[in-house]
Amino acid sequence: MLSLDRQEKGRGSLSAIQELERDYQCQVYSIITLDDLISYLTESETLSAHLPAVKAYRERYGIN
Repeated sequence: MLSLDRQEKGRGSLSAIQELERDYQCQVYSIITLDDLISYLTESETLSAHLPAVKAYRERYGIN
């Protein structure tokens, strides 16, 4: 179980989570995803200042 699925690219065409599931033959569950965090930051007046950094992270490492 993961607390945050960062939705990162894997080494190939799969996401990092999909590679983990394939390599270890297990199901991975996450409490929230990076998309959930971005949605929350978008709606938060006090935390929205962090949104550009999180979006830049997703652009560089993310699958979306």
